[in-house]
Amino acid sequence: MKHLRTLALITLFALGTCSCSEEPPVVNKHFSPSKLWMPVILSDGMVVQQNSVATFWGTTNPNATVTGLASWSEQSVETTADADGRWRLDIPTPAASMEEYSIHIKDSHGGLKYISGILIGEVWHFAGQSNMEMPMRGFGSVANGNYQPVTDADKEIASSTSMSHFRYFKVGYQPSDTLMYDVRKNKWWKASSTTDAKEYSAIAFFAGRKIASELNVPVGIICTPYGGTRIEAWMPAERVRTFKPDEYKEASELSESAAKKSAPGLLYNGMVHPIQNYTIRGWAWYQGESNRDNSFAYARLQQAMVDEWRKAKGDTEAQIPFYYVQISGTGKNTDTYGADLIQAQWDALKLIPNSGIVTSSDCGDQVQGVHYPNKKTPGERLGNLILHDVYGRTDLKVAPPMVESVTYEGGKATVSFSNGEGLHATGSTIPYVQLVDAAGNLHTATATIVNGKMEVTCASVAEAKGVRYCYMSWHLSTVFNDAGIPLAPFKHSK
Repeated sequence: MKHLRTLALITLFALGTCSCSEEPPVVNKHFSPSKLWMPVILSDGMVVQQNSVATFWGTTNPNATVTGLASWSEQSVETTADADGRWRLDIPTPAASMEEYSIHIKDSHGGLKYISGILIGEVWHFAGQSNMEMPMRGFGSVANGNYQPVTDADKEIASSTSMSHFRYFKVGYQPSDTLMYDVRKNKWWKASSTTDAKEYSAIAFFAGRKIASELNVPVGIICTPYGGTRIEAWMPAERVRTFKPDEYKEASELSESAAKKSAPGLLYNGMVHPIQNYTIRGWAWYQGESNRDNSFAYARLQQAMVDEWRKAKGDTEAQIPFYYVQISGTGKNTDTYGADLIQAQWDALKLIPNSGIVTSSDCGDQVQGVHYPNKKTPGERLGNLILHDVYGRTDLKVAPPMVESVTYEGGKATVSFSNGEGLHATGSTIPYVQLVDAAGNLHTATATIVNGKMEVTCASVAEAKGVRYCYMSWHLSTVFNDAGIPLAPFKHSK
């Protein structure tokens, strides 16, 4: 009965009210045909945020009346377009449901838009560079000799083909010097299936699947990835330029190809701004490899980016959570560019309220390089962190071991940890450990785990002045707590 009543309301809404009369209608010679338009992200199969206010927006004739009626509600919502024809409707949403809904939006000039197959659940915005972008099908191809796979992708996809409530919208590449209001439709809303899930970001696939299966509610992920891009491109250019000149890169300081996608503001304008009105539960971010040359400023740049994203949504109290994945080991073990960026990512945790970080120092692959195949581990860690922090799953252990204090005695450093319960090494030895001597020189050292602490020694160091673990671009962490979370790279000085 409820559905029949809703159908009747929508039919009346679409057709408008009528009255019987023998007189023909009066034609308004000044009536303008409708210019009703909506962005492609507001399309069939979309997922809207539950227990919230879903925003629908677009343009039409200046000062036109725009009305929306969602099938989950018996009350229509109305607004008036501004002088430029821009309009916005905020429609309250109920609790999550596996039922599919629809919405009719019409204007006073005869325009009508219909969106079907809508699910109500949890919506997240994922963004970043190539490790966020890497799809389940992998990068490259066997035929071209450059295939970079995702571990067990076909098997993982096959186990998720029944999850029609897990949906994905990928935003196509669209760097822009000016603010854009729509996105390229690389992939519209697609449900997890044998074919479509291959195009999902692997990180988004594993994190989103974890959330959808654990909560048993629809989950929609909007993904805005672009490989090889710098963080400067992902926030308004005017905010980037509040930093000192040596703390960021202008287009003139980049190669021609990099400047076209990584100059300040380009991706904010073209890929973030067009979807900023979409109601989400939170953000997930995976980026940093392209900023290893200015890691000293990265923590504050990331803070600025999150601040701008929140500001655009009117989130003055940092209520929208922001989670991000630490970059993994890649490159050489003779430099520290990667480790310096990782340190900056951990420093950002202290600057950004309502944020969290996922450790990935055990995921790198020297053969595959930066695009390591094991995306399930960090993806599911991200999902677990979100489940723990946002959805109250306190039974999940998600906290990584973190350095709490270091004591030095002669040529020995003893490191104590928080969240270090069950600290252990997976191998007979612990690689990538170093001591710093009194002259500031680095020495390869030996580390052992004793009663939850790491004891580091080196026969050639008489007086230790510092200690490092995995503090080099290439590394692979082999020390974990009992939750299976690895110890991230760190350095400490006396």
